[in-house]
Amino acid sequence: MVPAGPSLSAAQPDQAGAGAFRGARTGFTRFVRTSSRSALESALSHYVRSGTGGAHRAARRMGSSRSAGSRLLGVIRDVGRLGAAETLRNLNLPNLAGRPAADVFFALTEFVCPPGGSIDEAIARQAMLEAICDIAEAGLGDFDALTPAELEEFFLDFISRSIEGRIVNDIGGRGIALPEDVGAIDNAQRQLHDFVAGCVRGALGDRLDALDRLSDQELKRTVDDIYEAAFEVLAAVAERAA
Repeated sequence: MVPAGPSLSAAQPDQAGAGAFRGARTGFTRFVRTSSRSALESALSHYVRSGTGGAHRAARRMGSSRSAGSRLLGVIRDVGRLGAAETLRNLNLPNLAGRPAADVFFALTEFVCPPGGSIDEAIARQAMLEAICDIAEAGLGDFDALTPAELEEFFLDFISRSIEGRIVNDIGGRGIALPEDVGAIDNAQRQLHDFVAGCVRGALGDRLDALDRLSDQELKRTVDDIYEAAFEVLAAVAERAA
């Protein structure tokens, strides 16, 4: 994870006032100290079911990320409809045609995630930046040459990163006790990311089929549905394992 965003950092447990997230924080503390997959699953199930009040309410908490996801998916739809060069012209970024994918997505950050001061906005913006880091590390070429599958993968990475950021902010910021070993914390972050990313992909199904025919309003509903389905899978995986 990119360190500038919501991240696990040294903290003492703060169960006083933990409220609905108490069970999730307890499980998450056990997870980061033991790397137990079952503890992670339990923490995330508690987070969705009792912490947020269910998958629908968990998805509603992703306000800025849902809006950003709709804008990002709109860009991907337009690339499929119009081509990369025309899409960039329509966004007043014609000079980016033929540039590396990471450069283009970075330039699109202001459009996808307008700057703001709220934590919710910061989570969305950081998720975009983390997804850009991932695509840069993958060594993909020019934006114009990205395949539909690669564009979809970038979108799913943004969704995963934003959910991960929301979870860390809600239950991992001040309410858990972390080991002093930095390597153990890094390992916990990787496990959390891999688990969330796997659930997001499991929730996708055929939701992006016929993307080029979706209206802006339908894009918004699609993104809302993806977030809700992802949170449902996060909770259900743990319940099936119990």
